[in-house]
Amino acid sequence: MIEIMPIKALDSEITVPGSKYIANRVLLLAALANGISKISNVPENDDINATIEALRTFGVKINKKNDELIINGTNGKIRAPDKEINVCNSGTLMRLITGFASLAGGKTTITGSERIKQRPIKELLTSLNDLGIKCSSKNNGFPPVEVNGGTLDGGKTGIKGNVSSQFISSLLIISTYAKNDVEIIVEDGLVSKNYVDMTINLMRIFGVNVIRDNYKKFKVKSKQGYNTKNYTIPADWSSANYFLAAAAVVPGKIKANGLDLSQKGEAEFVDMLKKMGCKVNRNKSSIEVIGNKKLNAVEADMSTMPDSVQTLAAVAVFAKGATRIKNIGNLKYKESDRINDTASELKKIGIKAVAKDDELIIEGGNPSSAAIDPHNDHRMAMSFALIGLKTGIKIKNPECVAKSFPNFWEKLNEIGVKTKNA
Repeated sequence: MIEIMPIKALDSEITVPGSKYIANRVLLLAALANGISKISNVPENDDINATIEALRTFGVKINKKNDELIINGTNGKIRAPDKEINVCNSGTLMRLITGFASLAGGKTTITGSERIKQRPIKELLTSLNDLGIKCSSKNNGFPPVEVNGGTLDGGKTGIKGNVSSQFISSLLIISTYAKNDVEIIVEDGLVSKNYVDMTINLMRIFGVNVIRDNYKKFKVKSKQGYNTKNYTIPADWSSANYFLAAAAVVPGKIKANGLDLSQKGEAEFVDMLKKMGCKVNRNKSSIEVIGNKKLNAVEADMSTMPDSVQTLAAVAVFAKGATRIKNIGNLKYKESDRINDTASELKKIGIKAVAKDDELIIEGGNPSSAAIDPHNDHRMAMSFALIGLKTGIKIKNPECVAKSFPNFWEKLNEIGVKTKNA
């Protein structure tokens, strides 16, 4: 358990690690490319380490030195692994590597943590079957999965878009290696559209084009193939948002450096802080947030920035009125049930929180200090730490942040926050 001490002032700068969302995709694209790629500013965390290990198991040669990877691409010709793939606790890797495995001739078994075995994958498997791959769940629509690859014919498939955008990304990344063109028709609307946009943009950078029809239909022509690239991964917006939110909570001033301000999605979280009363200053590759002693509650559609929902929840604790966080139904299937579990932990500190199927309503108030259970969810641990900047708080299982941001607690210390083992 770690204890976060309250602080009275905040005026600092911060640089956070590279984006794990981008890194996860770029590593797969470089592994499929024809030649050698150099990827820089690769974040060091459990998820990315699991991705590197998984790719190596498929026969991809990867040399790692500090935050740089040299990846020997396979030109789409990967071999079936001789052992089970374990994605640990990475939902993104579970979905992306399942699609990736369809290119390997032979059988691949993919498993993960107990929580991973509760995260749905049926829709992706159905689409892969439509495209010529024999694959199945060994757990009634949930991992572990078994993929018999090497027979990606292509063609047309329909897939629900309201469970996870990662299903679409997984299909898009491999589609160019199908025997025929691939057409993906999205049913029931698409959640987290910006993450699909991220995938499409990165595919374009590596040489493969996707035709998109208003998020309802995607087409990829076969036999395009990925080119090698020297690519530097930009800083992670969802990680930066914890520190930008800290400026709102204390209140104080924070400047985050090394960011790509052209990004959407999680990058739009600062617009919520602005609506709540903070001042936001943008520069070429940095953003500064200056807090306000009087924060306003907001109504926030967070469908495009799901990984900043709990960060917003932490700020909402100190806002006047009820903050309504909407369009977040798929968060029930993340590392924790991020709707119900967040509400239950907020109640421990005396904050009124109502969890619904697709939203979270938080009444700002005067939180008390308590020991918080993050439910082994890295984002819950880091978000509730923000509340501690004002009230003091204890977080159980602080090691869970290693999933995405192992040195989070050290970064808190860098901006003047005192922590101790409790």
